[in-house]
Amino acid sequence: MVEVSVVNLLQEPPGRLGLAPMEGVIDAHTRDLLTRQSGFDWTVTEFVRVVDARLPPRVFHKHCPELLHPAVATPGGVPVHLQLLGSDPKALAANARQALSLGVTSLDLNFGCPAKLVNRHDGGASLLRDPARVHAVVAAVHEAVGHAIPVTAKLRLGFADRRLAVNCALAAEAGGARQLVVHARTRNEGYRPPAHWEWIGRIRARLSIPVVANGDIWSLEDYWRARTLSGCRDVMIGRGALADPWLAPRIRHWQLTGERLPPTSWATRAEVLTRFAALQRSTLAERVVSSLIKQWLSHMRARDPEAARRFERLKRISNLDALLTGLAA
Repeated sequence: MVEVSVVNLLQEPPGRLGLAPMEGVIDAHTRDLLTRQSGFDWTVTEFVRVVDARLPPRVFHKHCPELLHPAVATPGGVPVHLQLLGSDPKALAANARQALSLGVTSLDLNFGCPAKLVNRHDGGASLLRDPARVHAVVAAVHEAVGHAIPVTAKLRLGFADRRLAVNCALAAEAGGARQLVVHARTRNEGYRPPAHWEWIGRIRARLSIPVVANGDIWSLEDYWRARTLSGCRDVMIGRGALADPWLAPRIRHWQLTGERLPPTSWATRAEVLTRFAALQRSTLAERVVSSLIKQWLSHMRARDPEAARRFERLKRISNLDALLTGLAA
């Protein structure tokens, strides 16, 4: 385990924390729950898939219901940025203008999704095989919105290997990206450890815009190692925030005080899952809500023994009330 230096911490500015987008996992309700405590500085939506046409407003509102309120933010006041995924510069530009007309305050472009289905349809990380295509997409969206709102991008270290990692990042910057989030693995590496945070440092050293480190940040020690090895001030957390809903507040508390909060109790975890069920059951069938709860509990189980025990005990229960009773017991 890496020993975190409070002396070094107090000499550094407190970095920003972003809540990563996770397709089919982190929706508006999850963003709400994970940003109720102080910790995250911004969040990003699940991607809006763009093919060849301008999408109607209802699609944007589905992915980002926060657009229906004056401040495009979670109920806790944390800004929400909209993410687009696609490969057609003209179609992406048209949808960027549509998003701008609906009140979006920041647009993020997805060059990081490793899903085979997305990549087969020429989206996400598939574009990392050609830096010129990355540049064309970013430039088209940047030109479409001008300087009205910032355009950012999320990348991986490459598709099959890391040879084009720096070139793709430079292409995004040249296209007008104001910030890059870099996941510290290639598409082919998926989510297999280790995360190559030192490679993010190579990218950061070549760019003049902010670079945000992402990947395998599960704990306070991981956070500090990611910052140290990448040289990045800011980080983005996804799966780690599901595994421990108090990870961002834990990091923020440590940033400000140098003190460690105690481990997140099972009672606190169960309370988050129960609130999640209450939010989701207002619009979804109970069997779907049960599946979503077990999906979140599965993210917790690898990092918390009690969550692992509860998952084994509850994984075959489909009745929502019985599932909630098992969480609280």
